Amino acid sequence: MLFISDEFFVFLVLALVTSAVAAGPRWRAWLLLAFCAWFYASWSLPFMGLLIANTVIDYVLALGIHRSASPRGKLAMVTASVTMNLGMLAAFKYAGFAASTVNDGLRLLGTDISVPVPQLVLPLGISFYVFQAISYTVDVYRGLLLPTRSIRELATFIMFFPHLVSGPIVRAAEILPQLKRLESPPAVADIAAGARDFVLGFGRKVLIADPFAQLADAAFARPEAYSSPSLWIGLLAYAFQIYFDFSGYSQMAVGLARMFGIHFPDNFDSPYIARSLQEFWRRWHISLSRFLRDYLYIPLGGSRFGLGRTLFALSATMLIGGFWHGANWTFVAWGAIHGFGQAIAYLYREKRPASHANFWESPVGNFAGWTVTMATVLLAWVYFRAPSLGEANLYLARLFSFAPGDALPVSGLQAFLFALAAAVHLVAYFRPKFALPWPSRPVADGLAAGLLYVALVMVKQADAPFIYFNF
Repeated sequence: MLFISDEFFVFLVLALVTSAVAAGPRWRAWLLLAFCAWFYASWSLPFMGLLIANTVIDYVLALGIHRSASPRGKLAMVTASVTMNLGMLAAFKYAGFAASTVNDGLRLLGTDISVPVPQLVLPLGISFYVFQAISYTVDVYRGLLLPTRSIRELATFIMFFPHLVSGPIVRAAEILPQLKRLESPPAVADIAAGARDFVLGFGRKVLIADPFAQLADAAFARPEAYSSPSLWIGLLAYAFQIYFDFSGYSQMAVGLARMFGIHFPDNFDSPYIARSLQEFWRRWHISLSRFLRDYLYIPLGGSRFGLGRTLFALSATMLIGGFWHGANWTFVAWGAIHGFGQAIAYLYREKRPASHANFWESPVGNFAGWTVTMATVLLAWVYFRAPSLGEANLYLARLFSFAPGDALPVSGLQAFLFALAAAVHLVAYFRPKFALPWPSRPVADGLAAGLLYVALVMVKQADAPFIYFNF
């Protein structure tokens, strides 16, 4: 059930009407959970049992962690939770990749031995709900959160349909207290604000991301056929596609949650105006960045144990973050580029002369930092998008070869969208400096209504799925 489908709009209206007319808060809460289960079952009914079992086990373990007086017992239970969740993710997402890698290694050794390669179907949303389950039990273990005694609340947190399939990765401490306040029907103001966010995200996906997808798909399908300038256009198109696609989905999720009175944190903040990779990750997929920081980077030592440990923690965190996106060496390479880049930048900040700090705060320094950051981000996107390391390397080689080739056909609409995307980021960059005007609420509402009309007209032609559905 796609967010941009007729079936989903029927589902959403039924869920909102049911929440409004339900007789009492308990019925309202159970009906919301039932709609969440319906949403997931419409995608993947066979894996509902896995999701339910995962929720029940984490519910029991969290209560056990809280009640146990033994530090060793607490540690054993949180370890069991993390192991179960990561083991489930590894089994479904990485078992085939691991077996194929072993077979490749055996072939290099000249043996005829091979191991079976499991062909497992990836449960929908597993990369996201596993992280949320881990954050819940770990926060209980750390004493940052009291476990809920209502399994319905925990199940609704894990299965809440706006974030279930592709995030954002919200925290139990952010959502569970809000679920307790679902005693009143959805407020008209929340429904209106949520609808506005949903429509704006919908417009980002259908009207902006999908036309960019056409250029990116053509360039990455046959990089050997296109000239270097055309491949640069294709790479820029992919950079804008993935941004408007995923930020559009996130804005839709934020809007859907708001319709039910639940407030999600923003997941994007104009990442392409970042002047460093560290700033980029404070602006890009913010919920994932927070998770990696709090549950991986800091446990690996963070910046508490000297320069060498910090560089290791930075590199390992981004490497694992890249691998989380998919069982392919291209994602490992993408994560390694970001990890190495952040490690080099951190090392420079620690060792640079004091006089250099003033340079990076100057307009020239700002532009230089932005240029280096965007060059790194763009070149790393090649590995994120390409289906294999070989094809990624070919694309990169053609980017800088200046070899002749076909011209990538750019329509007038796509040229306009390039200009629009650049203008959006220019306004985001200069607005704090010069107090540039921003659309008022009536203007934003009118824009949302116009976008909804145009998007609904074009949605039947949309054939590019949300990129993060793959993860």
